Amino acid sequence: MYDVLDGVRVVEVSAWLFAPTCGAILADWGADVVKIEPVEGGDPYRGYFGTGRVAPTIELANHGKRSVAVDLRTEDGRGVLSKLVRDADVFVTSLLPESRQRLRIDLDDIRAENPNIIYARATGQGIRGPEAEVGGFDLASAWARSGIANYLTQPGATQPVRQPGGTGDCVGGLSLAGAVAAALYKRERTGIPSEIDTSLMHAGLWMFAVVLNMEANRDVGGVDMTRNSRTDMANPLVNSYRTKDDRWIWLVVIQPDPHWESLCEHVGRPELATDERFATFEARTRNHRECIRELDGAFASGTLNEWRQRLATFSGVWAVCQTVPEILSDPQVTANGYLSPIDGHGVEARSVTSPVQFDQTPLGPVRAAPEHGQQTEEILLEHDYSWDDIVALKNSGVIL
Repeated sequence: MYDVLDGVRVVEVSAWLFAPTCGAILADWGADVVKIEPVEGGDPYRGYFGTGRVAPTIELANHGKRSVAVDLRTEDGRGVLSKLVRDADVFVTSLLPESRQRLRIDLDDIRAENPNIIYARATGQGIRGPEAEVGGFDLASAWARSGIANYLTQPGATQPVRQPGGTGDCVGGLSLAGAVAAALYKRERTGIPSEIDTSLMHAGLWMFAVVLNMEANRDVGGVDMTRNSRTDMANPLVNSYRTKDDRWIWLVVIQPDPHWESLCEHVGRPELATDERFATFEARTRNHRECIRELDGAFASGTLNEWRQRLATFSGVWAVCQTVPEILSDPQVTANGYLSPIDGHGVEARSVTSPVQFDQTPLGPVRAAPEHGQQTEEILLEHDYSWDDIVALKNSGVIL
């Protein structure tokens, strides 16, 4: 945990992955994040993945937080939330408008308790428009609705390309955490608290922004970003190539001329460097299909391990399309602490860390996610509840 948000208090009323990742990142940065969960079952994400001692997706979305299980539908439960909100700096929610109004956690309700609180909302499609009150999940709002799925699906495919889980959630949560940090700075400087909004759909559009910007400005300078097959890439040095053992290598040489001779030498085809069909960028563009065929043949002659060794001194950018086990053992992941131990379970568990480091120091180990309602008593005692009060709330079912 870092200390850049030390002393900042966050109250979170949200579920699943999108908004909770914002809270987890704020906790990584040093904030005290209190997650409010329903008494019955808690965050529904708890039962969605993982059956062992550690639920990896819960850890991703909730590590470093404290959990209070309280029934906000009751007056006493709403009173618990009021006390927590009064000395908080930030309130984060992903509940739909009807639920926010029913539980009295909309902006006006929370600001009535604390006029200086920063209020952050995470939604499916945004707070305006015909679907402002419609919920969303990552696969629908950030992946399908944004156009990414259609763009990545090749013509004739039997199904659209499915996203890896949580991409829009994690991008959206990171964006919301950054916005909260900016709002804290603004409030420190001006005394004015902000109201923050982000959505899964907006996160998807941001991931797809290069293509969308090009298309939106086609008439004033944008270029056609139509999907191309790998055999029709104008720059053969920005392309994927299959190895002898059916693995893939990506070349990403955006300025290819300074690296063309080096590539030809490394793939064992030095004569291609001076071949008039390929000697310049313009020539390779004109003859890109032939150039790709030559490089296909070259890369097909060696296994992935052979290419790792042969390309180690290549002057351009390239990468292996890694498998999940390879990523987990990647020396750069290890050296930079991108995958951290989880502290608090008594077993060897690991989690990907949020993608920011301060002062050249890796984040880990990350603090384990709380159990459902794990700190309920602790937090109520901090807010002037007595043990008699807590027992009464337990007996009435208001808290877990």
